[in-house]
Amino acid sequence: MNRPVNDDAQREMEQRALRNVRGLVDKMEEIEKVDRGVQRRLFGMIILITLVVGGIVLAAVIYISRNPGVGKTLVIDPPKPTQQPAAPPRK
Repeated sequence: MNRPVNDDAQREMEQRALRNVRGLVDKMEEIEKVDRGVQRRLFGMIILITLVVGGIVLAAVIYISRNPGVGKTLVIDPPKPTQQPAAPPRK
């Protein structure tokens, strides 16, 4: 008679263990689902930032290519010295 009681206790422990495992699997699936959403948002933000920066660079390149004077070095010649009479030395 001890045998059926032990079998029932064993089955109950196995069922409890299976429920615990199922609960852990459900939690892991939920965490993975949240992680996938975060990864999607992060990927989208990276793509958006890349497109914005690329657009700014492209606009700068187009602006510089259409305005040839932009970005060139401007050289200013120093004024030419004028010949002035030497001042008499002070005493």
